[in-house]
Amino acid sequence: MGILDLMKRAEEEPKSDEITADDILIGSAPANTYVGRSEAMAIPAFAACVDTISGIAASIPIKLYRRIDGQIEEVEDDSRVGLLNGDTGDTLTAVEMKKAMFEDYYCSDKGGNAFINRNGNRIVSIHYVKSEDISPLKNVDPIFKEVQYVVNGQRFDPWQFVRILHSTRDGRTGRSVISSNMDALSVAYQTMKYEQSLVARGGNKRGFLTAQRKLVKKAMQTLKDAWRRFYGTTDENVIVLNEGTTFQEASSTSVEMQLNENKQTNSEDIYSMFKMPPSIVRGGIKSGTATKDDRDNFIRYCLIPLIAEARAALNRSLLLESEKPAYFFDFDLTEFAKANEKERWEAWKIAKDGGFVMVDEVRKKENMPPLGLDFISMGLQDVLFDTETRKIIIPNMGKAIDIDNLPAEVEEEKQPTQLEGGENFGDKAEK
Repeated sequence: MGILDLMKRAEEEPKSDEITADDILIGSAPANTYVGRSEAMAIPAFAACVDTISGIAASIPIKLYRRIDGQIEEVEDDSRVGLLNGDTGDTLTAVEMKKAMFEDYYCSDKGGNAFINRNGNRIVSIHYVKSEDISPLKNVDPIFKEVQYVVNGQRFDPWQFVRILHSTRDGRTGRSVISSNMDALSVAYQTMKYEQSLVARGGNKRGFLTAQRKLVKKAMQTLKDAWRRFYGTTDENVIVLNEGTTFQEASSTSVEMQLNENKQTNSEDIYSMFKMPPSIVRGGIKSGTATKDDRDNFIRYCLIPLIAEARAALNRSLLLESEKPAYFFDFDLTEFAKANEKERWEAWKIAKDGGFVMVDEVRKKENMPPLGLDFISMGLQDVLFDTETRKIIIPNMGKAIDIDNLPAEVEEEKQPTQLEGGENFGDKAEK
């Protein structure tokens, strides 16, 4: 039974004047509480996971690359790079836009959406669109799927949007983390509301009212109003009971006695929904509570899947068909390494000593001026082999040896060994 059916049923049911346990025991939560986006984001563990993942992913720069003759080079003078990292041409900055889209990715079945404002083939601006303002039209053909979107009564084609969907199967809508974990989030939300009701009562015990005779309607209503004021947020802390009416304190329930344990269990369940290491949320990435394995797992299981979805969406929507074979967008994860300065510089040292990067490439990544050192570091102990010229290069001897034209002394060493009696080793082997 859905929430609308429950509301309709509640309106149709006759109202009773009899006092009930729910009227007196304020704070009890209904079963199967519906959890939407606002309720889920009111749960601290859920909000922390969404905010942490979306905030960090939104802060990672997006770059444009081009393949040329088997090599990859960065394209820095493209206007699309500026739109994705700086000024979007909208009221939101690029970081704000990406964070909003990533939050919608986790919290809405319609995913994260951004409208691409084009002037011909040139992208002028990118505009974030709230998930509740966009309506994807239903796919008709289950094989050759097509989808269009309606915003403010106007129809749009898919190439006009950048869209990221969580767990989609039709490219139209997905299943958000909220939709996929409705029951678990409902338990966490009800636990939070139950704790709120305990705080609102000021720690007063629950209990039961008993009367020796049946109360008239006016007396019941007066008692109910007084009881609500007593357990509400007012300063009233005294209830005067009529003659023959007594209060019996109820014992603490198992939920009350294990409230803290239940909250911790619910939080662990929510961390599992996002595959989030708990130490990342509780202590932060830079704190001592998060280990290196925790940070690596956070990148591997939380950031990488989200970045892969966003990268595919950007390449699909922001590149021309003629550009797609050679160009591609990607997130620069080297920026994420700046959270740990020691590990960052150790990684650059390994890359430089291994010949993967040059000194000025490192300085450029660190926003430092170049020194004009356009060379790769190599040790004199290294022996290099040029696969194109088939030459062995020995730097510390200043020699280059062509293996297809070896020196004479090397050729002599290759001659068969002379055995006693004038036989060659090769000849004897043949015999």
